[in-house]
Amino acid sequence: MENMSGNPFALNAYQLKMLAIIAMLIDHIAWAFVPLNTIQGQALHVIGRLTAPIMCYFLAEGFFYTRNLKKYILRMGAFALISAAAFSFFESGGYLSFAGMGMIYTLFLGLLAITVRLRTNWPRAVKITLVVILCFLSVIGDWPVLGVLWPYYFAVYRGNPKKQFLAFSIAGAIEVAYFIRAMALMQPAMWWLQLCQAGIFLAIPLLLCYDGTLGGHKGMKWLFYFFYPAHLFILGVLERIL
Repeated sequence: MENMSGNPFALNAYQLKMLAIIAMLIDHIAWAFVPLNTIQGQALHVIGRLTAPIMCYFLAEGFFYTRNLKKYILRMGAFALISAAAFSFFESGGYLSFAGMGMIYTLFLGLLAITVRLRTNWPRAVKITLVVILCFLSVIGDWPVLGVLWPYYFAVYRGNPKKQFLAFSIAGAIEVAYFIRAMALMQPAMWWLQLCQAGIFLAIPLLLCYDGTLGGHKGMKWLFYFFYPAHLFILGVLERIL
C-alpha cells in the first residue's frame, strides 16, 4: 500500500521489519565474532537493540490485523519450538538443548498475554495473574519479561502513542538499569559494557515513523520466522569452524 501520509520519513511495516532483521543479524554476528569490550562491539550491539522493540510492536499490530487469532497463536508456538533448537545451538557451544528458547518463544508468550488481556472476559485479577505467570515463563527465552510486556503495552495502549512509548520506556529503563547494575556488581570496572542496552530507545523514533501501511507483499510475513532459526544455525556453525 502506498504511503499517503506525506511524511518524507514515513516507514511501512515491511521496511521496519527489514530494519529489524538487519539489526538482528548485525547483533548476532557481533556476539559471535566481536568482543563486547570494544568500541566496535558496543556500536554493533546498539544497532542490534533495535530488533526486539520493532518485533514486539508488530506482534501487537499482528494481533489486531490477523483474521484468525487461533492460527496466529499456533503458528507462533510452532516456530517458537523450531527456533529454540537453533537459538540453543548458537548460544550453548555446539550442542542442542532447550535451556534457551529464543526470541520467538518470548514473543509467543507476549501474544498469549495480549490475548488474555483483550480477548477474555475473565476477572481482572485472573488476567493480571496470568500475565505475571507468562512473564515468569519467559525467563528461559531471549528478551525475558520485556518480550512479554512490550507487546502487551503496545496492544493495550494502541492508538495512544504517548502511553505506548511511556510504558515501553519505563520497562526498558528498568531493564537497562538492571543490566548495568548486575555488571557493576560482577565486574565493577566493566559496568559500561551494558551501556549498549540503551540502544532500545533508538527504536522509538523509527516506530513513530510507521505510516500504518503494510508494504512488501503478503508472503513477507514468513520472512522473520524462517530467517531467525536459519541465521542462528549458520552463525553457530561458522563460529565453531572459524
